[in-house]
Amino acid sequence: MTSGWRLFVERVHTIVRAVPKGRVVTYGQIARLAGRPRAAREVGWIAHAGRNGIPWQRVVNRTGGLASGYRGGRTGHRRALARDGVRAGSEDRVDLSAYQWWPDHQTARRLGLPPEAMAALAAPANRVRQAAGRKR
Repeated sequence: MTSGWRLFVERVHTIVRAVPKGRVVTYGQIARLAGRPRAAREVGWIAHAGRNGIPWQRVVNRTGGLASGYRGGRTGHRRALARDGVRAGSEDRVDLSAYQWWPDHQTARRLGLPPEAMAALAAPANRVRQAAGRKR
């Protein structure tokens, strides 16, 4: 395993650990925040390896869809999210406009996220999501 890959894996773990209970992030969002915007699939591989002590239930696909590869399948994923206070709809999707989390700049700095993550946070669509997230 290269040091670059190790660093990416550790960033993924750090980001997922930081997601508050009652919120979710997408694979692609994690990849962007970790400094590899085209590595959503790799984030999925890391999640599938499933290191213990990390709240993987808080990770969904780009449309809010639940993971069939989650322990217990989509039903297991739905139950784990429900314990966190996140409701999935009848089509096994989480409403990202209600539950998606983006770290603020202070949190991103505290997590040691790369400069690319700060640029992702500055995108206009993400500012709207951050503001909406604070209202909950």
